[in-house]
Amino acid sequence: MRLIASLAMVLLLAAGAMPVRAHEAPSGWEYPFYCCLDSDCAPIAPEAVREGHGGFIVTIAPGKHPMWSQERREPLILEIPYDKAKQSPDGHWHLCIDDAGDLLCFFAPPGDS
Repeated sequence: MRLIASLAMVLLLAAGAMPVRAHEAPSGWEYPFYCCLDSDCAPIAPEAVREGHGGFIVTIAPGKHPMWSQERREPLILEIPYDKAKQSPDGHWHLCIDDAGDLLCFFAPPGDS
């Protein structure tokens, strides 16, 4: 009986430790479906973003985004106009790209666009 109770407890704890769902940011809000298929969206470091003329310039080093792996030889550089940026619900930067590095969605903290 103790074995069954122990196994049940392990299963409950394991369920609580499940990874974030594919369309869910680590903070819990859901990326819009049209932005994300599987691992297309991820938070990015503030250092990866700078403001340019009329928008943001995002530089993703190889291995710093699930869709831009370490096998890539060059960083991905995206110029994103202000009107393409969406407001980030959690106040952090998020980038959604496809496996070619093309922009799907970009989320900026409030006040940064």
